[in-house]
Amino acid sequence: MARKVFRAHLGFYDTIVAAPSQKAALLAWGAAPAEFAHGFAKVTKDPEAIEAALKQPGVVLRRPYGSKGAFKFVPDAPPAPQASPKRKQAAVAAARKRRAEEERARKAEAKRRADEAKVELAQLAAEEKALAARKRALRKRLKTAS
Repeated sequence: MARKVFRAHLGFYDTIVAAPSQKAALLAWGAAPAEFAHGFAKVTKDPEAIEAALKQPGVVLRRPYGSKGAFKFVPDAPPAPQASPKRKQAAVAAARKRRAEEERARKAEAKRRADEAKVELAQLAAEEKALAARKRALRKRLKTAS
């Protein structure tokens, strides 16, 4: 027979269980004996929690941590955390900064490639000039040889 109602904060939930002893409560929770020693679990004096737990002795009942809702066998989902406006603004600013840096890097890469192409074109022009001079010299030699 359950004589006490024990309460513990486990994960995202506040839990209660009506059990005859701490050992039985720990067994129901599947928790380590240190829960009571460390103060994570204790006997509760909350009348609503006691009433709910005594209706279903030995059954672990849960509710989202910090809520004032009813303890249930299948608890409500804990609320998702909301980003603060400052955090949202910081994220937007960081994204803008990242995009600006990526754009600067893209432009710098395009400029580097254009500069390399100009250098290569200048080298090709010099090679063409040298080949044209060789060609003229060969033609001149052919005309003098015939």
